[in-house]
Amino acid sequence: MTGLGILLFLAGIGVLIFGILRFRKRNWPRRKTQIVIISSILAIIIGIGIIPAAEDEAATEEPKQEEKTKTIETTPLLEAETTFTTDDDGTLIVEGKTNPGADVALDLVDLPDAVTTADEDGAFRLSVNELDKAQDAVLSIVIDGKTKEQTLKLAVTPAYETKLAAKAEATRVAAEKAEAERVERERVAAEEKRAAEAKVAAEKKAEEARVASEKKAAEAKRASAERAAAQPDTSNEQGQMVYITATGNRYHYDQNCRGLNNSNGETAVTVAEAKAQGLTLCKFEQ
Repeated sequence: MTGLGILLFLAGIGVLIFGILRFRKRNWPRRKTQIVIISSILAIIIGIGIIPAAEDEAATEEPKQEEKTKTIETTPLLEAETTFTTDDDGTLIVEGKTNPGADVALDLVDLPDAVTTADEDGAFRLSVNELDKAQDAVLSIVIDGKTKEQTLKLAVTPAYETKLAAKAEATRVAAEKAEAERVERERVAAEEKRAAEAKVAAEKKAEEARVASEKKAAEAKRASAERAAAQPDTSNEQGQMVYITATGNRYHYDQNCRGLNNSNGETAVTVAEAKAQGLTLCKFEQ
């Protein structure tokens, strides 16, 4: 299209010049000269119109070509060995080749995924520290929405297996020790609790005994006071009159005392006289 526009433009210029020259020499009919000039002008205008249109078309064709280039899909590439083994310290290295710049992930069991990005040559290297057991893992990449996976077998060296067994045994022993210490703490706490409860019970019992003793003493004191209040005033008891019997060995302040119920008769004497006879106060009046 660009060549046609230029051709029309140049042809129009040439015809226009030819028409003008022929017109000046006046050897062409006037009408024929007008047709030639008008045709050349139209050719020039059309040529000028075609040239930009062609340039625009060329400009739009180039991005379209670039767009087609961008939409070309990339085939996922993933190449690695099928088995990898740790070193004696449990470190495992997974290496391989993939598409340049691709993100590579290694899906592990009971461990966080290992992730890396391939370099410009497509080489990648993944490191897994302290792999705790042999297992299958999935190596994968995603390119243009397409996933490529490869299953790997991850193994551990005998030396590292020995270290893992020793670590597991140490963990077991530590757990048993911690459990024994916990049980002992609980036993001591229970003993201390029982001792504290026994102390509280003993203190409570002692307090109850003390209160009971004080109550008993108070009651005895009260009874003694009541008996003392019931007995006649003996402040001058030497001259106080009491009652005795002919055969008895007691003297009585009260003539109606129970100790005189079986007597055949009472004699009134002073306390001093009764005591002089060796008599003592009736037990019912003490």
